[in-house]
Amino acid sequence: MAKPRSTEDALLAIKAIREAPEQYDLKRDLAPFLRHKSNHVVAAAAGTAERLEAIAIAQEMTEAFLELMADPAKRDPGCKALIAIARALVALDQSAARVYFLGVKHVQMEASFGPPVDAAAELRGLCAQGLARMGYSDALQECVKLLVDSEPAARAGAVRAIADSGSSEGVLLLRLKALMGDSKVEVTAECFAALLRLSPAPSLEFVADFARGGSDEIAEAAAFALGESHLAAAFPLLRQAWEDTARAERRRTLLLAMAMLRLDEAVEFLLGQVGEASERVAADAIAALAIYGRDEAVRARLEASVRKRASAALQGVFDREFRPA
Repeated sequence: MAKPRSTEDALLAIKAIREAPEQYDLKRDLAPFLRHKSNHVVAAAAGTAERLEAIAIAQEMTEAFLELMADPAKRDPGCKALIAIARALVALDQSAARVYFLGVKHVQMEASFGPPVDAAAELRGLCAQGLARMGYSDALQECVKLLVDSEPAARAGAVRAIADSGSSEGVLLLRLKALMGDSKVEVTAECFAALLRLSPAPSLEFVADFARGGSDEIAEAAAFALGESHLAAAFPLLRQAWEDTARAERRRTLLLAMAMLRLDEAVEFLLGQVGEASERVAADAIAALAIYGRDEAVRARLEASVRKRASAALQGVFDREFRPA
């Protein structure tokens, strides 16, 4: 019988498979690492399976998950392997019902320097996504429970799961959650992004209301969600919010959100600000356009506008933001 590989050797072997998958048979060469004694190795194997879209070893991942769940605190401290396997199965759109049903309810309290921490919070959210993606009829019921979970990672996962469900009822749940707020801004931010995925057109004005009002953190989250949506109809909403506020920090955020849309109309507006607005606004527009650093056409037009302004301050902002990597 071959001697089991050490953790270090196993991780090196997985790295080699990840970098040159065409040289390996994933079922023969990668799947065995899912049964390794080290949860770090199992996690690395599952992560590699996800990256390589290795649907061929989905069954082996399911079996490994179930084995770990026999004694998860001992076999998988930190839930590293369980989370990696669940993430891979969800990403590969596998209907791994046994995994998701176990994982969505799993709580794993572990010692820390302070109070015990729940290492399974992210796992619960991922498994809710798995149930939603496989069309489980009661997926929303599981999501509702997780929306009030004590851990933000589980709540955020529930929000993503609701978006994945494609359910019209999910829109109402997400709106309610956004209106009620959350102790963690990132959970509310997930609500905005989820609404714009699940119900784009009807959600634009709803999310834009948060970009216009509320705390700076919530307004920023809403603006960035609109920007990341790449929806053309989001541009006039962001522009109006920008015109309606005099708060410098919020105006900077809204300009960046416009740039994030990656729309010609937004780029033209930002270039116009560089050419004609006050130096402060022009500087903010230059910083926003920095995300186009690899777009030679945008960079050339921006550079020409800055040169025409003949402003040392604006030239300094351009040189800083567009410094070669």
